[in-house]
Amino acid sequence: MGAPFGALLHIDAVGIRVDPEPITDIFALDARGIAEHSWHDPDRYHVDPAALGSEELARRQANMATMRVLAGDPYMHDPELLSRLGRIQVPALLLWGESDRVVTPAYGAVYADAFAEGRLETIPEAGHLPHIERPDATYALLDACLARTDTRSLPS
Repeated sequence: MGAPFGALLHIDAVGIRVDPEPITDIFALDARGIAEHSWHDPDRYHVDPAALGSEELARRQANMATMRVLAGDPYMHDPELLSRLGRIQVPALLLWGESDRVVTPAYGAVYADAFAEGRLETIPEAGHLPHIERPDATYALLDACLARTDTRSLPS
């Protein structure tokens, strides 16, 4: 029986601890700081919270409250995960925005190296959300990964 997955994909993922490359504490940043860390072109994506209506502001505050729960303690990582990634026996593609300052490309390189078959691809002119900032480049890399993946090992 084949592996249940043909490949793994991570886009600017968190989850491991990389001492020289800490995960930015987004809860310590204001809206401008989050934009500066998250986007290659922060001016294009920054939204001043003072310009938001009360309903949208409440939605964003609820999203941040949810993120606080999901971020956990320890912050955004599992202390055991890094040592376990080498056991994964399917290719892992890690896509990273070249301008990501939430989790830097150097963090992504350590993440990719931890997999038995990990590979890091950086996306120029993109930050933490390359699928939004550079969807063309992101999807081209995804398509190339799918073309290389042995889909016969996937369940039908």
